[in-house]
Amino acid sequence: MRNKFFVFLILLLFVLIPKPDSVQAEVRHLNLEGEINNAQYKFIEDNLEQAEKDGVDLFIIEINSLGGFVDPALKIRDSIFAAEIEVITFVKGRAWSAAALIALAGDELYISPSASIGAAETRPKEEKYISALRKEFAVTAEHRNKNPEIAEAMVDSSLEIEGIIGVDKLLTLTAKEAITTGIADYRLSSLAEIAQVKSFNLNEITKVEKTNLEKIMGIISNPYASSLILIIAFSALIFEALTPGFALGGTIGIISLLIFFSSHLFIGSIGNGIIILFIIGIILILAEIFIIPGFGIAGISGIISIFISLFFIFPNTTIAINVLLAVIISTLLLAVLMFKKIGTSRFWKRISLENNSKDFYSSSSKKDYLNKRAKTLSKLRPAGTIKIDNKRIDAISDGSFIEKGTDVEVISVSGSKVVVRKIIEEE
Repeated sequence: MRNKFFVFLILLLFVLIPKPDSVQAEVRHLNLEGEINNAQYKFIEDNLEQAEKDGVDLFIIEINSLGGFVDPALKIRDSIFAAEIEVITFVKGRAWSAAALIALAGDELYISPSASIGAAETRPKEEKYISALRKEFAVTAEHRNKNPEIAEAMVDSSLEIEGIIGVDKLLTLTAKEAITTGIADYRLSSLAEIAQVKSFNLNEITKVEKTNLEKIMGIISNPYASSLILIIAFSALIFEALTPGFALGGTIGIISLLIFFSSHLFIGSIGNGIIILFIIGIILILAEIFIIPGFGIAGISGIISIFISLFFIFPNTTIAINVLLAVIISTLLLAVLMFKKIGTSRFWKRISLENNSKDFYSSSSKKDYLNKRAKTLSKLRPAGTIKIDNKRIDAISDGSFIEKGTDVEVISVSGSKVVVRKIIEEE
């Protein structure tokens, strides 16, 4: 009886103790699809950090991307290198261009039989860019004990590797070629096969997906969407300047700028310094319009500050220049159309020193005003308005800045041009 009890206990323990092939392991998995950009970097960086905090055993990045921008790809590569957990890159479809760099960064690189990796030619195709990216690929491959020359050949078509790639051809590897050359570690079709190789339970995989906010911010921060938002913002502010009061145009303009900066701040492509520089630029332009006479250092400095702040938001120089040119040209065209359709407003006239009041007077014959005294109704910098014989007329100072409410004397009349000089009372 006692022997039967021990046999039963042994059988029970055998059933309850998990088998070696079902070892529990916490695994995280995310898809890297579409363009490689700062939003993708933010998504991967945040989830890698969270996985480390949660004590995850394995992190799988499944890749199907035609590439994108180099800078965020480098940051993703660096994040993978710095991770304190094992990271597997799994090329499910294509890992071209910047995506190939990310694929090479994994502790192990798995590739689907129908997948390919490579084709990392730079845009623009210039030697300095080719040389820099080629070495980044080489360093990445060396870090994972892979052949750096093969990685370099994905970037530089001038490289020739006997039996693999000829000169003037850019290297792209099939799954079989990636295994043969040692670039990939395993040729597997699915997560289930990865689970078998790594000895974990498929049901233990936690799939990480982007939140709706992350998706929206990724779309808004795209250079094309950013260009459109900036065009809307600046055009709306110009519309506000052409129409009385602060209403629709000003509201849309400010909201558009808030959306633009918040999206880039969210994905980590800018810091507070860029936003501060932009605000300084706006303040300088407003100061030039309302406080400082003429259009000089403050106005020019404000414009430069705004464009510098916008320039450094985008991932590279080419994109930044293209975006800014598109914004400037489109905004100017819309401004001209609005000016023709709407005309000037009280705000605009205040800036341009015009007035439609009934007591405004303009005549081509003003010789009678010569040597007469008048009083300035606005600042003369150098143009403005004066009141003479109870009539308002356009006038220009003799070169000096004259404050509003100053007594002046007409010293010259030429056609409709009236020149005045400040009267200095003798003591």
